[in-house]
Amino acid sequence: MPEFALGMGSNLGNRINNLVEGIRYLLSRSCMGRFRLSGVYETPPLEGVEGGDFLNSVFIGNFYGSETELLANCREAEILMGSRVRKDNSARTLDIDLLFFGDVKRNDEELTLPHPGIQNRRFVLKPLSDVWSGKIPGLKSTPGELLVNCSDKTGIRSVCEVPSGGCFWEVPTET
Repeated sequence: MPEFALGMGSNLGNRINNLVEGIRYLLSRSCMGRFRLSGVYETPPLEGVEGGDFLNSVFIGNFYGSETELLANCREAEILMGSRVRKDNSARTLDIDLLFFGDVKRNDEELTLPHPGIQNRRFVLKPLSDVWSGKIPGLKSTPGELLVNCSDKTGIRSVCEVPSGGCFWEVPTET
């Protein structure tokens, strides 16, 4: 049963609720084993992306199925939460990226694994380093090592601490 990592973000509506509901949907639809959640971090959107600041987190778990099945479940969760199928520079209620899926290497129209943006995105590396201390499958470095050399110097602010395994965050009220 492969271990996977999902990068999740939201910059529209009740952002923390969007993350929680997306995860709940995935847990209800997917054959998953144990899971862990990183802390939640607030970051400005990438250049050109509309909307306000993002809340970002990483969700790690085990999946009884293929990477294609997990990706389909992620797309369903995004649509359920109101995100568009086609990703462009629009604001996002929920954005889910499959960062890695076991040792699978893949590069086609549907999916690239490991995700090609991992090493250049502080908003992915910081939460990933909360829950993954080993080398990233397909890369030769840990999230912490990549974070030190990351070209993305965007500010990142902790919003929720790392919860206990299998638990959700202590959620602050958003204003």
